[in-house]
Amino acid sequence: MPYTILVTGANRGIGYEAVKLLSQEKPDATILLGSRTTQNGQAAIEKMKTSSPSSDFSNVKVVELDITSSSSLSSAVDLIKSTYSTLDVLINNSGIAELDGDGLSPAIFDVNVRGTKNTIEAFTPILTPKSGIVVFVSSQVGGWYTKAVGPKIQAELLDVQSTTWEKVEGWMADWQKMAEGGKAQGDWVPLDQGMTGSMYFVSKALINPWVRKYAVDHSDARVAIVCPGYCATGMTKFAAPREASMGGASIAWPVLNEFESGKFYQDGKELGFDTGVPK
Repeated sequence: MPYTILVTGANRGIGYEAVKLLSQEKPDATILLGSRTTQNGQAAIEKMKTSSPSSDFSNVKVVELDITSSSSLSSAVDLIKSTYSTLDVLINNSGIAELDGDGLSPAIFDVNVRGTKNTIEAFTPILTPKSGIVVFVSSQVGGWYTKAVGPKIQAELLDVQSTTWEKVEGWMADWQKMAEGGKAQGDWVPLDQGMTGSMYFVSKALINPWVRKYAVDHSDARVAIVCPGYCATGMTKFAAPREASMGGASIAWPVLNEFESGKFYQDGKELGFDTGVPK
């Protein structure tokens, strides 16, 4: 069976660039381009062919996938299992910073936190035993947020062994209470602290411990947490110093190189999970 790689949220931005790169670097592999609609996925492939006419991208196939839909996840798993038997690499790239301009939309937690958990758990049963790779696209901003919170919450976020999904749900509910002006138990970063207090930052800080615990509990798979960097994509309104292709290369790096499971990387270099905002 062919080597199979699935990239979620891949019809544009960093995911698109990762698919494009992996298609060229691993021509014998099948690269599955996850997209919420088949039409958008096919349009992405046509864009690749136009931008790089020397490659035909015939090894790229569209998989319709919405990570917030359990039925969509189930259908995608069934399709990949019946067609390819196993999945060698899952790159969970889907994520949002806002919804329709709302930086406090519940959809941010639904996609970035719950969607990540549900996607990784859905595909775990079909990962190739002993050699399967899970790449979770996080962000260095999660480390910035973890560094900025109060000591009690910070200790909880870094206590990987004690992390449970129930704790993650509790953190989200407590943060939401703070965001709505209520009295929270945790010493969260206030919303008025610029971007550091944002829901996007906290979403990455809250899902990182769960993915790290997943890596501990699933020693049969190799797990890389990666940061693409601050790239010029639709999410950043194209106002960022790094090209999207650099982000794509960063999240594809664990597929092409050796790495230590459970660690955090950007451009192949290890990051910390509680590093302060660069001066």
